[in-house]
Amino acid sequence: MRKERPRNQAIGWLIIVGLACSGLLLLYKGLGGREALPVGIPEPLSLPDIPPADRPVKAMPQRPVQPGSGIFSADKPESTSGSDANAHCSGCDVILITVCSLRKDHLGAYGFPGDVSPSVDALAKSGVRFNRAYSASNFTLASLTAILTGRYGSATGVTGWDKGLTKDVPTLAEVLGNYGYRTGAFTTDAPSGFRPDYGLNRGFQHMEITNPPRNSPDGRFRGGAKEPLGTVTKPAVKWLNNQSSGDPVFMMLHTRTAHFPFVVDPPKEGEDPTGMRTLLWEAGQSDAEERQNRPMPGMAGGTAQEGVVEIVRQDPLQVRVNQLGTAATDVWKETYAESVARMDVDVAEILSAVAKRGRRTLIVLVADHGESLNDHGELLHGDAFFDGVINVPLIFSVPGLSGATGQRDMLVSQVDIVPTVLQLVGAVIPAGVDGVSLVPQLQGSPEPAHHLILSEGGVAKMEDGILPGAVISDPWVLIKQRRGCGMGMGHTKGAVDEGMPLCLFNHETDPGQNRSLAGLEQDVVADLLSRWKGYRTAHGRIGEHRELSDAFIQELQRSGYDFSKGAP
Repeated sequence: MRKERPRNQAIGWLIIVGLACSGLLLLYKGLGGREALPVGIPEPLSLPDIPPADRPVKAMPQRPVQPGSGIFSADKPESTSGSDANAHCSGCDVILITVCSLRKDHLGAYGFPGDVSPSVDALAKSGVRFNRAYSASNFTLASLTAILTGRYGSATGVTGWDKGLTKDVPTLAEVLGNYGYRTGAFTTDAPSGFRPDYGLNRGFQHMEITNPPRNSPDGRFRGGAKEPLGTVTKPAVKWLNNQSSGDPVFMMLHTRTAHFPFVVDPPKEGEDPTGMRTLLWEAGQSDAEERQNRPMPGMAGGTAQEGVVEIVRQDPLQVRVNQLGTAATDVWKETYAESVARMDVDVAEILSAVAKRGRRTLIVLVADHGESLNDHGELLHGDAFFDGVINVPLIFSVPGLSGATGQRDMLVSQVDIVPTVLQLVGAVIPAGVDGVSLVPQLQGSPEPAHHLILSEGGVAKMEDGILPGAVISDPWVLIKQRRGCGMGMGHTKGAVDEGMPLCLFNHETDPGQNRSLAGLEQDVVADLLSRWKGYRTAHGRIGEHRELSDAFIQELQRSGYDFSKGAP
């Protein structure tokens, strides 16, 4: 076990106060505050070099990011403050469930016809589900960073696997810890970025990274009998059961049960004429057999690596799907739905533990991102920004909050989770967050939370500050990505920025994003692009560099990121 001492409490509060004072202007200039819905930020025609933060945190020499399991502890703050007793959920437990690669349209609560998600559906029935929630990125690390900080990738600098969170950006766990919360985080050893190497352990007094169980896609080659479904939640449930009922807790579980390659068993003879189940089962098998169990290394990062290698060839599985056609895509989707059903048991175990604990509990469930499932010619995620990947499920269950049931159709973002949770429990929202509290919307207000939100970053190496992403401002979705606009290019002639194609879709008339209007609506494209670049100019920073070990790159490859060579 590795001990890490948190900041002195008094220094922590001085930092928060300083951020509050210096960040007031940013609250009005940014994308978040309701007083700033017409985004009043500069609108340059081209993006200048984005400097680091005014007071950059000096990176210490550290080891490269490594895979591995371990338990990491930090002392709780020596002194804490009481939350606002008049807040609706003052003293409530807070449970945050983040689900890797979960598509919204594969949940019953969002219209999936099969009975694959009864636990998630029950949670949605007890609370509010948002239909137009967008992830802050198309891959896990950047999305989890946004979920835990309330800031877009440009504002934290975490837009690729080679970037980590700087120490001057407060996290949800840090803030809640200052209000007396016991904080715990749980996940499995896999390339999610939810580990100390990237700074996402900050504020968690207990972080536990366990080996993936045999009965999961990540652990399918571990050998031995398969464990019961939901085994991935056992450390989290045990920790929760051991916490005093007199102290509020903040617990976060990041589950990868629905992640590629979806399967936990090889296909039976004759089960799959397409051979796709066999390909999924065998994905990364040779690497997994060579891997040894290793203890989790210490903190890593602080090197000058510029990024993960550029993706220069198509995923071999994508090539096979293209060759086999619809039949192969159907099998791919079937295996994905099966993995969602297994993931639902994870949620059931957590909900059962919450009920057993018997305290008032605020529960948030959100996907870090979705999965393409061969929409627009992409099977997985990390490259494109179509809605199948970035329009994610977001569910709030708030005990006793008037009007907090049903569905909401306004535009919201992952960055709204931090301010919403903090307002509900009566904690001060840090200055500089991009999100806004959704409490009025939870209570039934039809007012928009945002007029514009962002999704940024990606898994491939990018040079010279070039950043792919999406700008969403109803009814428009502007996408900037290397792979172009999908199967139906539409009117895209001349729509390029920094060498990347620009795609523009009207969400109201083309929800499937099949026809880009970038060539016809050039004024809309210019306006949205300018507002995005203006935000980056006003708020942008460079995250702490992370060097990736060969072992971590191999783990990324086994998870579906098909890099053609190692790190530069």
